[in-house]
Amino acid sequence: MKGKKVLVIGLGMSGRSAVQLLLDRGAKVHGIDRNQELLYTNDSLMKLRDRGLTTQLDSQPLNIMDYHLVVTSPGIDEKHPVYAAAKKSGIEIIGEVELACRYLRNPMIGITGTNGKTTVTLLVAHVLNQCGKPARALGNVGIPLASELASMESDATILVTELSSFQLDTLQSKVIDVGVILNITPDHLDRYGTMEEYAKSKIHLKDCLKPTGKLYMENRTASDWPSLVGNFPIMSYGFNSNCTVFCDQEKVFFKEKIDYFWPPVYRGRCDHDIENLLAAYALCREMGVSGEQFIAASQTFKKPAHRIEFVENVQGVAYYDDSKGTNLDAVIRAVDSLQGEIVLIAGGVDKGAPYTPWIKAFGGKVKCICAIGEAAEKISMDLHPNIAVERFPSLEAAVKKASGLANPGENVLLSPGCSSFDMFRDYAHRGDEFKRIVQKIKNN
Repeated sequence: MKGKKVLVIGLGMSGRSAVQLLLDRGAKVHGIDRNQELLYTNDSLMKLRDRGLTTQLDSQPLNIMDYHLVVTSPGIDEKHPVYAAAKKSGIEIIGEVELACRYLRNPMIGITGTNGKTTVTLLVAHVLNQCGKPARALGNVGIPLASELASMESDATILVTELSSFQLDTLQSKVIDVGVILNITPDHLDRYGTMEEYAKSKIHLKDCLKPTGKLYMENRTASDWPSLVGNFPIMSYGFNSNCTVFCDQEKVFFKEKIDYFWPPVYRGRCDHDIENLLAAYALCREMGVSGEQFIAASQTFKKPAHRIEFVENVQGVAYYDDSKGTNLDAVIRAVDSLQGEIVLIAGGVDKGAPYTPWIKAFGGKVKCICAIGEAAEKISMDLHPNIAVERFPSLEAAVKKASGLANPGENVLLSPGCSSFDMFRDYAHRGDEFKRIVQKIKNN
């Protein structure tokens, strides 16, 4: 990289990590972003400028032919004018994950899917560390790979890497020792246009495996996309006895032989939490963890916040924060997981899929939807007259109304099925606001 001119598109956390890696290796780096406030007030960008980074708004002119390489952040799609110009000019375009992978020599686990990625990533890293196998949870979980290069103490540390479809789109290197595709349900159709294109992005994980690498897929997902899987030798997991890793609600099997027995708390269940445990076990097993070790270590794992997280019980009504539920299937899973009727708070930035699957999936369990954000009108139109939908100008107004609609023994569930960026910084900000409002209701 020394002396090469590199353009970085997008200067969020991922982009800044790429800049740091490139500067460390002697590249001449120019960064662009659409956020003027970020460019001139971000402290970490200021420090990178002191090291030689130059920046500009992405709307300002630049000569793409000045650059040897373009590094793009995950949120930048191919329609971005600068991205499109670089592609047309034949300049190499890679993402931050690909950039980091060209320098990393560590064993790597790759985890993708529509729902459950972060939970499985953190669970796998937790179990491996508890079993004496040093591991780090990186990638879409919130810690860019590029930022960890300088602090990586050993090439033996296992990198447990959550990979979004956006990150997979620009990943080329065959660096993954074992990967898993958890599930593929409608999401990001505003970017991909069709489910097939979205699925193709996820299943691209198979092309990033080392020659000796192994790929697990959730059984139904593998059945849904046979043309994309092709003849690739996948291993499946799920609740079917034909799966490589499966459970019969009491025992977990590997290739039809009993590996271990579920503890009582997991017996008799076939929900998404069990699916996540099976996926995590399959990955940990490939890293030398036994069934007994896995169960013992997983018992001390705490699920990350904003994922069907119990918040409070106020006058007999239970409040749950599932702000991370940013697609249609995630909301269905959240509704399925709760006992009793639900007042659902949903909405935000629409992702392009119709909300009509909720009509059948909710099966009378959702008594009303309090809709917020840009998607509120579409939610109302798609579900009318099957499900009552009322629109609100703010999350606070929606929560207050929901608390009045829910009776003792029922639930108020925030599970938006949408992105948060119309009203909040991110899903965590949205979830934290929900918790604040619930506490305010409790204290009044």
